[in-house]
Amino acid sequence: MFKIGEFSRLAQVSVRMLRHYDKLGLLIPSQVDQWTGYRYYTVEQLPRLHRIVALNGLGLSLQQISELLNHDDLSADQLRGMLRLQEARLTADLAKKQAQLAEVSARLAQIDHEQQPWPYAMMLKSTKAQPIASIQAVVPSIDQMGYYCHQLYTALYQELHMQRIPILEQEITTYHNQEFAETNVSIEVAVTLAEDKLPQISASNITFQTLPSFELAATLAFEGSFREIHAAVLALLGWVGLHNYQIIGPLREFHRSGPAHDSEGGIREPAIIELQLPIAQPT
Repeated sequence: MFKIGEFSRLAQVSVRMLRHYDKLGLLIPSQVDQWTGYRYYTVEQLPRLHRIVALNGLGLSLQQISELLNHDDLSADQLRGMLRLQEARLTADLAKKQAQLAEVSARLAQIDHEQQPWPYAMMLKSTKAQPIASIQAVVPSIDQMGYYCHQLYTALYQELHMQRIPILEQEITTYHNQEFAETNVSIEVAVTLAEDKLPQISASNITFQTLPSFELAATLAFEGSFREIHAAVLALLGWVGLHNYQIIGPLREFHRSGPAHDSEGGIREPAIIELQLPIAQPT
């Protein structure tokens, strides 16, 4: 058996909380010395303690946890399922907060550079037509963009590999919404093909097409984190607006440093990205 201090260290739960759990009847010591009042715990009590801490982390009150543990047989699989659900919720919340933080940072960057030279390399150039394979989808919200892009690119690579179609692994993400949208964002992910001739086969969700050329496009070179790309997009749009160009096509994002995700879904950073915005000369 372990004294309360030893059990606290073993379980990584404070002595104060162990005493509180005892007071509420959540985790009663295995033995209490009648002379000294010392509390003693056994290693067999660890699973119950871990459940208490895990359920409390899910947002349940200690009263609710007491009722759940004392009246229901909560299996490890049930607890695991509850924790997985909470993990998914927290992950979604984190992605949303990160998207909001990126938006705030981008706006701050715009304000900081209002009276300064553009912090990115801007240039005008013509673009050439390229054969591509692509998948189009609607992303429910901006904060889910990374997840959806990974899923779409993975599906695209898998299908092309099955069809044995050679590719160049240059990814292109195109944003089709004509107005800024925080929800229902229409995107198209694509990879360039290694051959000029488009494959004469059909695939359920893949389109083989030629990426159109443009006589003039405003481009911006960016190197860094994908979370910082919104600031670069704002800078490109601001530059186009400042010079009175007319936007005539969707924003395109070229991943010059290769695939954005690794095989496990992690982001490869720093990334080298070229943003392209088709434009026409001021009238």
